[in-house]
Amino acid sequence: MGDAPGWDDVMREFLLESREHVQGIEATVLELEAQPGSQPLLAQLFRALHTVKGTCGFLGFTRLEALMHAAEEMLGLARDRRLVLDRERVSTLLALADAARGALEHIEATGLEPAVDHSALVARMAGAAASAPLEVSEPLTPPGALPWRGAATGVDSKLRVDVALLDRLMNLMGELVLARNRILQCAASPTPGAELVTASQRLDVVTTQVQQVVMKTRLQPVGQVWNRFPRLVRELAHGCGKQVRLQLQGADTELDKTLVEALHDPLTHLLRNAVDHGVETPEERREAGKPPVGCLTLSASHEGGLVHLGMSDDGAGIDVQRVRQVAVQRGLLTAEQAARLSDADAQLLIFMPGFSTAERVTSLSGRGVGMDVVRTQVDRIGGTVEVHSRPGQGTTFTLKIPLTLAIIPALLVTCRGDRYALPQASLREVVFLEPEQARRDITRLQGACVLRLRGELLPLVVLAAELGVGPPTPELDAGATLVVLQAGERTFGLWVDAIHDTEEIVVKPLWKHLKGLACYAGATVLGDGRVALILDAMGLGRRVATDTEAREQRVAPEAAPEAPPAENRERVLLCRTGAEGRVAIPLSRVARLEELPASDVERLSGGMELARYHGQLLPLVRVASVLEARPGAAGQLARDVRLALGESLSVVVTTHADTRVGLVVDAILDVAEVELALQRETRRPGVLGSMVVQSRATEFLDVEGTVRAVHPELLTGGAP
Repeated sequence: MGDAPGWDDVMREFLLESREHVQGIEATVLELEAQPGSQPLLAQLFRALHTVKGTCGFLGFTRLEALMHAAEEMLGLARDRRLVLDRERVSTLLALADAARGALEHIEATGLEPAVDHSALVARMAGAAASAPLEVSEPLTPPGALPWRGAATGVDSKLRVDVALLDRLMNLMGELVLARNRILQCAASPTPGAELVTASQRLDVVTTQVQQVVMKTRLQPVGQVWNRFPRLVRELAHGCGKQVRLQLQGADTELDKTLVEALHDPLTHLLRNAVDHGVETPEERREAGKPPVGCLTLSASHEGGLVHLGMSDDGAGIDVQRVRQVAVQRGLLTAEQAARLSDADAQLLIFMPGFSTAERVTSLSGRGVGMDVVRTQVDRIGGTVEVHSRPGQGTTFTLKIPLTLAIIPALLVTCRGDRYALPQASLREVVFLEPEQARRDITRLQGACVLRLRGELLPLVVLAAELGVGPPTPELDAGATLVVLQAGERTFGLWVDAIHDTEEIVVKPLWKHLKGLACYAGATVLGDGRVALILDAMGLGRRVATDTEAREQRVAPEAAPEAPPAENRERVLLCRTGAEGRVAIPLSRVARLEELPASDVERLSGGMELARYHGQLLPLVRVASVLEARPGAAGQLARDVRLALGESLSVVVTTHADTRVGLVVDAILDVAEVELALQRETRRPGVLGSMVVQSRATEFLDVEGTVRAVHPELLTGGAP
């Protein structure tokens, strides 16, 4: 085994990563002693144990793997609130860390696992698990987002650099010295004049070239991470009774050394998940008309200033119905929330801490940790994860990673006199609104600001409010300065005081005590010597507080399910229909709020109206027309008027039997919480009754009845 090519490199990286994990385990266990029921700390500890266990199993260190597995058994009960980590159990976990540290030292010295009998320690952990109650005393709530502080980047202190690149760097250093000497001579001259300007320009050019070359020295091919995966896939497939081969594409794609190492854990867990859950057994593949050998593909490429890493399989795909069921069973979502999820949103549930579709816990899966590691680690280095799955055809995960974290272009903004840096990788556009335009286009929904931008509703994050130095809504007398950012699947506007020039900045990590702040990604020193904090677009994106974003956050792995409403009360969306009419739509039935151009609406024979919506056709129902019992004439008249004026439609998107339907209203007003008792019931089409909301008479909309009046075929399967 030790004679295998590259084995020394594999062992060196294993020891470095495992030591950092063990150090993190010890620190987290000590924190758990003070906070025994902390779900974020338990999730963090699980990630470290799971990673060390998986690597030990791959390398054949079975004693250390058994230790980690026993610890997982005990911690699984603690996470499910069936066991309390008291002083004795914390001491047991600390003894585990000591045993693991000793084993790693022995492995480093001899290359072999120590012949130490850990049965007593395993028995202590097994005894703690056996003494736990059989039933959960309270429902499990998923942990909130917590940055991974176990720092398992495994950064080696050595780099392999091409000699030609070092020669180029030496030549540039000579040019830099010459430029410095010339500037010193000009500075000593009584009248430097144009010579100083020329020397400064030359210094700027040489410095830029040095910067580029130094950055290249940090770049390493991603194949350095991939070279250990073929054997990993082989061993995993053998353990699962499957036949799997691994294809590598783009292994020479270069990435910053720190990022190459940081991607080891996410890619490892993606491969483990694909072998265990994605690829079918040979018998199942033959029955499905597939070759008995499954195929995994790892790919890498440069696109748009980012590195795209793909991991795809040709397996069974993600069973979204099974995902919904497991999410409800594990208490991650309510049955109603799960039923409202689209298939694309349901797929994202696999990233939630504690989620697993495995029927039983094994040494390979069932803990609900692996995909949580993927999302946490990728977020930590400023990347994003996307998943696309087709039943029976396979699943593809795409990791979009910045090329380097050392030097990046950034936009400088000001908030209350302090300057902040926004990485340009997240920047989409800059919007300046005059006071009159700001008053017209910026509205508030339940205390959150929303901008109508080119017919779309864009949630806003007020930077001053997020930093605790300003009100939730700034004054509009001076207009509004907005930076539109893209954070993963979210697009939102960041409201700042002023925007300055762009600048290339050197990223400095935050002090360890500040790494838990979600809105900061690091710090930098600007050209004038002042320190500026680097804003984290992903962290700010999670703080978007509109009701539409709140629904999306319940789908995201890092957010917790929404608390159930108070008894006999429900949150509703208030809308205007007609000249004076007001209706209330249950917020639980609202999927999205949209502003669609009237020109996108098409009228088919028979009066049906459809709108082009994200590449699909969205059936429309004009609420005012249904309530007035004149769906044909009123709907056609409203459409003709809006189309002639080039206006847009306010649409409330709802879901019926897995089909989205748009309810067209005249205006979206506000969100309110109301008593469910109707003050006056009615038999009017599309109305359940009326009530007083915000001192105004409001009709409670019968969503199913309104849709049935225009599209009865959509409700044949029943409402969700």
